[in-house]
Amino acid sequence: MKFTNSLIASYERHALEREHSSTDAFKARERSEFLQRLRDEQRCSILEVGCGPGHDAKFFQEQGFEVVAVDNVPAMVKLTREKGVPARVLDCYNLDQLSESFDAVYSMNCLLHIPQADIDEIFDLIAARLVEDGLMYVGVWGGDDFEGILERDTYEPKRFFSLRRTETLLRVLQKSFRLEYYRRLEPRDGIFFHSVIARRRPRR
Repeated sequence: MKFTNSLIASYERHALEREHSSTDAFKARERSEFLQRLRDEQRCSILEVGCGPGHDAKFFQEQGFEVVAVDNVPAMVKLTREKGVPARVLDCYNLDQLSESFDAVYSMNCLLHIPQADIDEIFDLIAARLVEDGLMYVGVWGGDDFEGILERDTYEPKRFFSLRRTETLLRVLQKSFRLEYYRRLEPRDGIFFHSVIARRRPRR
């Protein structure tokens, strides 16, 4: 399953709402954890996958990193470019259209829209955009391996989600990456969040 027009339409409709929203404190803490790791390793370049309105991309740019951002929603890319961050309309399935390699990939709340049947492919595509021993951060909401349209979703059109258990996410991720950091956060009752830092495995 590729990204559907309804998913893109949903985010187009809510782009300005997301532009004016603030970053959750727990997400900011996890972002800082990744930032420190990048500084410790003297990394320079970051690809953000699923940049939304560009808040995180701009944050990393202001910290001195060379940032390229991609999103499949044109309105989100426009907002990111308005912040002075290089951005392209591109979805996860087409990361091989990028010619650059990056020290790191950062993806916050994007991969929860990737079906389980496709997630191996996406992690392989991300790994291919990284330099040898490059780092990846993934932050996503988790669940009991639920997959489908979330009926309680407040967005219209309602969005497709794939909400994975810890073991499901890490099992797939570790085919292309070596796990370096994992935290399961519970910022709200009954809802949890995966925060992962992983290193690209050597190419065979």
